[in-house]
Amino acid sequence: MSGLSRRGFLGLGGLGLLVAGCGSTVAEQRPGRTVTDKFGQVTIPTEPRTIASVGRTDHDALLALGIVPTSVYQFVPTMRRGVGVWAEPKLGAVNPALVTAPLSFEKIAALRPDLILDVQSSGDPTEYRTLSAIAPTIGLPPNTAPNTVSWQDSTRLISTAVGRAADGDKLVTDTEQLLERTKSANPSLHGRTISILLCGAGEIDAYTTRDVRTQLAVALGMVPSPFVLRLDQSRYYAALSAELVNDSTADVILVLTRTGLSEAETLNQYPMLASPALRDRVVVVEDFNVSLALACASVLSIPYAIAGLVPLLIR
Repeated sequence: MSGLSRRGFLGLGGLGLLVAGCGSTVAEQRPGRTVTDKFGQVTIPTEPRTIASVGRTDHDALLALGIVPTSVYQFVPTMRRGVGVWAEPKLGAVNPALVTAPLSFEKIAALRPDLILDVQSSGDPTEYRTLSAIAPTIGLPPNTAPNTVSWQDSTRLISTAVGRAADGDKLVTDTEQLLERTKSANPSLHGRTISILLCGAGEIDAYTTRDVRTQLAVALGMVPSPFVLRLDQSRYYAALSAELVNDSTADVILVLTRTGLSEAETLNQYPMLASPALRDRVVVVEDFNVSLALACASVLSIPYAIAGLVPLLIR
């Protein structure tokens, strides 16, 4: 199975078709909206019918609204159509153009988009200016930094940009209610400590409270381990030495891999996880799609991630 670079997994970005969804289409909205992102006000002068999605997971919000973009960011090579398995049914028969980092501005311009979404992005000003010269571009939400944009904020910003703010609010509310129901249905998770690790290329990283994976565990009633709380919370992950790995103990040590390794393969390649202090607490997520769904953290991927994750956490 093809893997993903350390930066890519840790971070996480023709003719467009609009598909009816959530009771209305973009064409039913009035033109001339002004949206504010990190770089200022963006005017969308006409109803966007060809939307280039170039942010890492921006397409999930569009697809949840029933809008198929003209391009999607291919997060990993195994996403053959550029989206996760949780989103593929939303594409129907459409195969959007695939974009990857570094962005090909020529390829994006050739799509002749009316609107470009670069919300879950690096926030690079030069990239933003170049995209804005092609079409109105929505970048990071106001007062945010790369890799810290919540799925709620990105969903609401994207929904507003396409004239579907009310539908975006409902998507956020429905997803938050799903998390709350799942939390209530699994009281055994409440108060249990968790450390979430990522293994790849011989290295192990730990996610901080700034990362969405830890935040989703907290939404289920779990709490970050004392080890996680001692990490630098200004970053969303920390690289661990072999010695520090042994300190990552928690009630649950959730281990993700960048290539979808089995538990046996993971413990063989990272024997420090099999130490007496950790072995009985380690839970390896073998389903790579569940790991990807956690990384993407969107209104479409969160239900998929939770369905695959909870049985592992309560076993």
